Amino acid sequence: MPREGFEHYVQLLYLSFSQLLLGETTHGKKSILRIVGECRATGACEKELSDEILRLSDAIEAYVKGNIDKSSLANCLYKELISGKNIAGISILMVREICDKRFMEIVSSWSNDPEPVVRIAYLKCLMKLYDEGIIGSEEISKFILDPSPRVRDMLVSFLAFHINKKEVIDILIEMLSREKKNSIRSKILDVLSESLEGDKKKKRRRLVG
Repeated sequence: MPREGFEHYVQLLYLSFSQLLLGETTHGKKSILRIVGECRATGACEKELSDEILRLSDAIEAYVKGNIDKSSLANCLYKELISGKNIAGISILMVREICDKRFMEIVSSWSNDPEPVVRIAYLKCLMKLYDEGIIGSEEISKFILDPSPRVRDMLVSFLAFHINKKEVIDILIEMLSREKKNSIRSKILDVLSESLEGDKKKKRRRLVG
């Protein structure tokens, strides 16, 4: 069997965890067990990581079945986020899947957590709620001064998908005026330039029409 890195299994696990969240507990759990078994067989998962994956799947299954509440699940996810293991990546994806306004309120303290990975998970939650029109841009704009370049870079990537909104352009312009890291400044300028070029094309089409 070919040796694969754990990254190979992240998307597969995400799909299986999503099945759990949809209530397909039997199929989802079987799928997770199969993937973990394969991951162990290829040497991509050591026992500790495999055990963490199974613990997280147990917690999500318990949540879906009503045996634990959102606060308890949030605590489980937090422990996995700060574990320093590869399971943190899956936990971030699960935070986004589970996130609603109530979950955001429960984990609001994550916005000031000392661990960047926790703040990333919280920002992912906010991004989902912004996409759904549940929160405004002011909640997201608080991260323009986040001390972690990883968080700020992710913020720019997300805002790029909403560059047609004036409020987003305003956030990026303010961020540009404060950003010190050259790679992030360049990324912001690229996004703003694409927006300007898009506006020019729209004007030309209107003139031609």
